[in-house]
Amino acid sequence: MSRDATILGQAESGKSTTLKNMKLVYAKESFSKERAYWKPIIHFNILKHVLLIIRLLEEAIEAQPEDDASRSSTPAEEESALLSREGFTTEHRILCMQLKPLIDLEASMRKQLLQHRELRNGEEIFVQSHFAWAKHFYSGQHRSQQQRLSKGDALRTEMGTVLNASCRNITALWSDPKVRKLLDEQALRLEHEAGFFLDELERVTELNYEPTDLDVCKARLRTVGVTETHFRVSSMLSQVDWIVYDVGGARTQRATWKPYFDDANAIVFLAPLSGFNQKLEEEPRINRLEDSLLLWRDISSSPLLTSVHLILFLNKVDLLQKKLEQGIEFGSYFKHYAGGNDVEAVCKYMKKKFVAVYKDAQTKITTATTHAKSSPPPRLVRIFLTSVLDIQSTAQIIVQGKRDLLTTYVILTLYPPIVQNSILSDALNRTDLL
Repeated sequence: MSRDATILGQAESGKSTTLKNMKLVYAKESFSKERAYWKPIIHFNILKHVLLIIRLLEEAIEAQPEDDASRSSTPAEEESALLSREGFTTEHRILCMQLKPLIDLEASMRKQLLQHRELRNGEEIFVQSHFAWAKHFYSGQHRSQQQRLSKGDALRTEMGTVLNASCRNITALWSDPKVRKLLDEQALRLEHEAGFFLDELERVTELNYEPTDLDVCKARLRTVGVTETHFRVSSMLSQVDWIVYDVGGARTQRATWKPYFDDANAIVFLAPLSGFNQKLEEEPRINRLEDSLLLWRDISSSPLLTSVHLILFLNKVDLLQKKLEQGIEFGSYFKHYAGGNDVEAVCKYMKKKFVAVYKDAQTKITTATTHAKSSPPPRLVRIFLTSVLDIQSTAQIIVQGKRDLLTTYVILTLYPPIVQNSILSDALNRTDLL
């Protein structure tokens, strides 16, 4: 028996990380074998963040106003003048110079991943879903020492060596109070972004570094296209082969979702709550969390999905909590919100919002099917609060979701429709969903 599931959500909602968590639960052996392949991607994530800091720092240094003191005759007097007005010092210039080799390294890595493709201005680097990027960095893994390694193998080795040698300077850059203040002024919270490893530099730049399960889940590599993954899920009653599709979430890619609805048995939809104060990259007028609500409405009300079971992950609760604790007011972005600025209150409010959207969609479906003298088939709907970088709790949620789905299939197989609706509605009420 095989069943299809599709993971949906906007770009950077955590879809790929959720898929990695599923692999950890149901394909642990293959996940462990792939773990080492992520080392160059993790190092690339570090390069991107470091070069972003360097670019902002150099712009700030160039923008510093000159005065008579800054044109003093000796380096010591110049340094003193810069310090007196709390600007950037020659030490910052030296740090930027010392880290310049990372620019060429990052450019080589981009070229290796893009494989002659061009990016639009400001577009995040990505790989096509059919591109076996890992082979380009480990093609020499099984070759004899006499055979020449590929450019990717050499680049992977060079990147690890250079980052190891640069660890102290990168740490100095990242921990510098003036640099952190500059990032704050630019409203840049790198620690909130995917692929953030600057707080773990010493560990992840060791020459003998091997990625952990959590490192792989944190690593960021944007994929365009559809990823198909197969799992065998066992229970006491049976074995079920699941085919899980991870589809692109950018607005330009959502037109490709429809073909994956035809045979879908379940949809896992991710809505990142931490996006409440962010706009869509491709459509800056639209709030990210509002966009998730609109997508959830479309999925809940789609005539193509009336018999598809829905599992909703209200995701990135950990990042939501950090933002709220930093004083970012949720109510400033959701005007009708009247609760406290704490994670429990916000999560409760947003859960009710998503439930209300679902109930409204179900009412419209029921009305439409009543006119057609039919009834919508019963389906399972579950909502979970998730932080997919908490791999232990996410594993428990994935297993719980599997149990709920298997129980639902048993109910739909053994009981008549009127009993099916009664059982599923009662189950949903007990979970405070409807």
